[in-house]
This record gives sequence, structure tokens and C-alpha cells, in this order.
Amino acid sequence: MSAGKRPKKFVFTRREPDLSREFPVEAQPSTLFDGRDVEISERRIEGLKWEGQKAGTLNIEGCVLERVSFANSAFGSIRMKDVRLVGCDLANLETRGLTLIRVELLQCRMTGLHAGEADCQDVRIADGDQRYGLFRFSRFRSAEFDSCNFEEADFQGTDLTGARFRKCNLHNAEMSKAKLLNADLRGSSVEGLRLNAEDLRGATVDAAQALIFAGLLGIRIE
Repeated sequence: MSAGKRPKKFVFTRREPDLSREFPVEAQPSTLFDGRDVEISERRIEGLKWEGQKAGTLNIEGCVLERVSFANSAFGSIRMKDVRLVGCDLANLETRGLTLIRVELLQCRMTGLHAGEADCQDVRIADGDQRYGLFRFSRFRSAEFDSCNFEEADFQGTDLTGARFRKCNLHNAEMSKAKLLNADLRGSSVEGLRLNAEDLRGATVDAAQALIFAGLLGIRIE
């Protein structure tokens, strides 16, 4: 870098789901889930309960899901692209491979969701309950987290570069060895957040959070 030249400021951008078309509500949504491998595109699904089930793959593209429950279900892999989930129940959902591209999860119950090594791009999670969720060694690029309850969630080794955490509860969450470069934690509750001093390198925090992290960073405030 030449003398006197400042590093370029990081600018956050997130692409929203491409849902330009309106779809009628699926009359018999349960039939879409027949078979071991499920592929659904350009549908609007409301009020479906598909709980405690097991399947191979779930591939959803260009869809809106409202009040759909996958609680206590398991998929070998899940891939969603251009999908909006509203008020859905994903509690204790398990998958060995989760891919989310331009996906929004709004007011969803996600307690105990097990999705280690997830690959997520342009994802927004807002409101709802995400306690005890497991996202270990995952990657969230251009991610927004608004008013999420991540208490006791596990983000160990997760790439959260540039992520926005707004008014989130991160109490006792695990973030050791996470990448937080250009991540914005301001306004979130970070008491008990488990991470190391080097993990905070490049993150943005507010004054109250700085006081909480002072001991971790070896700072003495008098």
C-alpha cells in the first residue's frame, strides 16, 4: 500500500431472495414431500406439518414457506435458493449439509437446529428463537442477524466475516476461532460470549461491549 493511502472501507451488501412472481397457495402441500428426495420450486406452502420425518435431500428454490414445520426431522442435505420462510418451525432439525443462497428466515423457531459446516450466502435471520443452534465450522457470507436469540448457540470456527448482528442475544454463545473480520456486533448482548482475543480482530463493537471484552483483550480500565 502506498504511503498515505487508507485501506478501503468495508461496505456491507446482501442480495434479497428473487421472488418477483406471486404463487397461489399449494392446495395439497404434503404430496410435494413424497419420496426420499424432495425437490420443490416456485410454490407457496402454508400450514404444512412434516415433523419427525427422515429423508435424503431437500431442494427448495423460488418458494415462500409460511407456518411450515420440519421440527425433529432429518435430511441428509438441504439446499435452499431464493426462499423466504416465515413463522416456520425448524426446532431440532438435523442435516449433514446445509446450503442457503438468498434465503430469509423470519420469526422462525430454530432451537437446537443442527447444521454444522453450513454454506450460507446472502442470508437474513430475523426474530424467532435460535437457542442451542449448532453452526460449527460453517460459512456465512453477507449475513444479517436481526433480534435473534443465539443464547448457547455454537459458531466455533465459523466464518462470520462481515456479518451484521443487530440486537441479538449472544449470551454464552460459542465463537472461539470464528472469523469476525468486519463483523458488526454493536447493539447485541455479548455477556458470556465465548471467544479469544484474536477472534475479535477486525470486529466492530460499541463502548458497552468494549468494557465487557476489556479483560479478554488485556485492557485495564480505571
